[in-house]
Amino acid sequence: MVNDRVGVAAVRGVFWTGLGQILRQIVQVAGSIALARLLVPDDFGLLGMAMFFVGIGQLFADFGIGSAIIHTRSDDRVVWSSCFWLNLGIGAVLALLVLIASPLIAAFFKRVDLVPLVAVLSLNLLLAAFQVIPSALLARDMRFADIARAQVLGSLSGALLAVTLAWWGAGVWALVAQPIVGSTVGLLIMLRATHWRPHLEYSWPKVAPLARFSSALLATNLVGYANRNVDSLLVGRFLGPGPLGLYSMAIQLMVYPLQQVSSVIVRVLFPTLVQIRDDLPRLRAAYLRAVGGIALITFPMMGGLFAVADDFVAIVFGPDWADMAPVLKVVAWLGMMQSIGTTVGTVYLSTGKPEVALRVSLIGAPLLIVGMASGLYWGILGVATGYAIASFAFFYYSIVQAFRLIHLKIAELHEVIVRPLLATLAMVGVVATAVSLLQGLAPAYRLGSAVGIGILAYLAFSLAINRRQLADILSTVRSARRMTPPQ
Repeated sequence: MVNDRVGVAAVRGVFWTGLGQILRQIVQVAGSIALARLLVPDDFGLLGMAMFFVGIGQLFADFGIGSAIIHTRSDDRVVWSSCFWLNLGIGAVLALLVLIASPLIAAFFKRVDLVPLVAVLSLNLLLAAFQVIPSALLARDMRFADIARAQVLGSLSGALLAVTLAWWGAGVWALVAQPIVGSTVGLLIMLRATHWRPHLEYSWPKVAPLARFSSALLATNLVGYANRNVDSLLVGRFLGPGPLGLYSMAIQLMVYPLQQVSSVIVRVLFPTLVQIRDDLPRLRAAYLRAVGGIALITFPMMGGLFAVADDFVAIVFGPDWADMAPVLKVVAWLGMMQSIGTTVGTVYLSTGKPEVALRVSLIGAPLLIVGMASGLYWGILGVATGYAIASFAFFYYSIVQAFRLIHLKIAELHEVIVRPLLATLAMVGVVATAVSLLQGLAPAYRLGSAVGIGILAYLAFSLAINRRQLADILSTVRSARRMTPPQ
């Protein structure tokens, strides 16, 4: 009976989180395209430089306490308030440190105009600290509709303000305002949804067990952040803000589909696996089903992006962004692998082994950094290629370590992703041929035709070789609609 309730909650969570994420990503994609038309790559590069160090601070501001609350299923008011004050204190200290360090950050990148940008963005560290406990409480109770509502409205508010400011000529400051406003709006909505307020009480003995869990998670997140963002640091430092803007936008376009699908399922998968962590056969089945669903959706999105990259960049972003197309073709294949790789963390956390994740990340970090650095000589395309090659090796090392914890064989993973991969490769071949044959058409018509052909081709190939997984996804969607009453 409990397992049935968990299953229903998981399906409902996928539905609401997925719906919210799709709406959020529509807003973000539309906003990014509008901003790319109003601004120049150099503006996006400056933001990327500023956000690298602010992003590190945000990880400390979270401190991993949110995941610890979900994992322990704590229901103690004193614990919640204690965690809140701990996070807030850490966030305030970090904001001050980033503010003080802003001249050093500007000197590192050799751009003095970074000083005020970094100073203002340090406010996000306080906002991140405020948001940890309300977000964790909603996720613990699997109230994903409320989380989705906060994220969508926050993204919409930030995007609208950023586009308005860019239209008025605010330049890079439009990009700076976007995350601050979005986080503020999202926080206010989450606080209203939880009806929770911190009390003036603090107990370190009650927080200590969560802190021990979260400290390993924090270290893992820091190493993971470095693995994902050192490329931006290298590009910004050695190639400049213009190339960094092009590179960062390519990475963003790769990440958007992952956020639409992988992060939606991962966000629901973690609390779901926590509920069934003592039933390994059921945990393995739930994990593989989630991975299969991710591959079925993200693989064709990434493959399609590769096949139409040239026309897509030319039409959507314009001539200033033409050098982004080759990078986009490389990171599209990287995106397929990362869409699966994002699920590995749920295995470490749900089994209560964040220290294993930390050890894996520490081993993988030098490999990824060397891969990225080795490509600098060939510009942003070389960095992207080096990153992709190193990531492939690290991906397999990581899943081997994670699967040992739940006694899962890599062959079982291959079994659930091979058919979506084959259908995607066949679709890419069809689209590439269509693009070649339609060279006489205007780029916009050629792009539209290629997208339509790609969708039909993937559906046809999936029906031919992957009918079972396709039916499983459709069944999940129908179940979610039946199980999810209006909220």
